[in-house]
Amino acid sequence: LAFLKWQEVPTILVTILAALGFLSILAILVIFGRHFQTPIVRSAGGPMCFLMLAPLLVAYMMVPVYVGPPTVATCLCRQTLFTVCFTVCISCIAVRSFQIVCIFKMASRFPRAYAYWVRYHGSYVFVALMAALKVVIVAVSLLVTNTSPTAHVDPEDPKIMILSCNPNYHKGLLFNTSLDLLLSMMAFSFAYMGKGLPTNYNEAKFITFCMTFYFISSVSLCTFMSVYEGVLVSILD
Repeated sequence: LAFLKWQEVPTILVTILAALGFLSILAILVIFGRHFQTPIVRSAGGPMCFLMLAPLLVAYMMVPVYVGPPTVATCLCRQTLFTVCFTVCISCIAVRSFQIVCIFKMASRFPRAYAYWVRYHGSYVFVALMAALKVVIVAVSLLVTNTSPTAHVDPEDPKIMILSCNPNYHKGLLFNTSLDLLLSMMAFSFAYMGKGLPTNYNEAKFITFCMTFYFISSVSLCTFMSVYEGVLVSILD
């Protein structure tokens, strides 16, 4: 049976990248925490920054569950924690891009609606609703697919059996990522609308760049998944 092993080059590369990402996010969180009361951190989103970055830390910590022979427990972690954490992060980006445009282009036109948004913490309500919706999507996906480890023949070498969590992962990929794609398009649209904002509010430009990179990486990932069915697909289960 074939599965990802710690001593393999792809696993080592993914682990190094995940470690670098984890340390980078942790350093940003520490810096934001030490300077939480400063205008810079407040203007960047304040508590929303922590809500955005904390799930990324959890996502980077998920690498070990993708290595080694999969079990029911690790398969559940692969198909639930990472995707929910990513949705929380990208929903924070989407609502942040909305707020950037709202402050300059909507607050003056709809002051009452904006007042309700601020008073009832609309941004956190939105993130909570998106997270709950993603939990429902993941639960439905788990109910209709097999979460137990399954062995299937490697198309490149019939003598090798690949042990993975969900050999039919590509069938439910669009369903599982539909909410993320919708949120990313929302974030890109609002950020693009705010590309002409003053220099002090240039977050919209960075969000536009990040979402463009996300679209490119998603297309590349889907292309890879459609042409390759070897042992590396365990990272995508």
